[in-house]
Amino acid sequence: MESFQHGAVTIALVIRVPPPCEHTVCPVIVFYNGACAPLRYHWRPEFFLRAGFIFVEPHIRGDRCDEAWADADNGPRKPEAQTDIEACGEFVRTRFSRDGTAPKVGILGWSYGGNQALVGMTRFAGTYDAGFALAAKTDLYSFFKNAPEDLRKARAREYGDPGTEPELLQAISPITYVDRLQGPLALMLGGRDPKVSLSDADAFVRKARAHHREVSLMIVPEHGHLTEQPREIVFEHAHVIQFFSDSWGSPVELH
Repeated sequence: MESFQHGAVTIALVIRVPPPCEHTVCPVIVFYNGACAPLRYHWRPEFFLRAGFIFVEPHIRGDRCDEAWADADNGPRKPEAQTDIEACGEFVRTRFSRDGTAPKVGILGWSYGGNQALVGMTRFAGTYDAGFALAAKTDLYSFFKNAPEDLRKARAREYGDPGTEPELLQAISPITYVDRLQGPLALMLGGRDPKVSLSDADAFVRKARAHHREVSLMIVPEHGHLTEQPREIVFEHAHVIQFFSDSWGSPVELH
């Protein structure tokens, strides 16, 4: 566990480093999921550590570490709180540089964390070298505008009301900044996912490609919102690890 200062905010991170990367430059994956990472073994980092990646899990504002921290990015505070994503990317690049050589830094997330991955690649373009977002909403304004009324009301405190605060929702939506995108970005969505809009994702990809950005979209027909079955977990993580390895020109090497 480490931490750094971002203005008046202290951001903690759980950092896992494979032994071969203790004294050499290795690529880093920064993983966002909206929760506080436990200081114990977990199967997800193991995939990346064995493939030669350093795995970092930041605890940024909005993560469910405690009630106050979870509410720290609600509503009008969210645009400023999103700058934590940029600050984490910058910290990690400096933290794992060796002898003047900086590592490649990727951003990854599922669902809520997938949105953060998209924000990192668009609003804060250039902070991360590549990104992979799974089950993520690309356009929060469009999503909530077309969502059922009970869902809009339930999430208005956290995200804003599309009827009265369209500017807020647009300011925190990845599609607003898609023209800034730098580096390769991959999206993966489940065809049976009731919590994301496939049409919004398609609009995001089309807009990115219209600006000649490198972005791909994979829709897995049988998948829902989050991985549940072992075969789904292996399928998704295999694609994620291969994507980052291919993006940076190095093969996957298990240790």
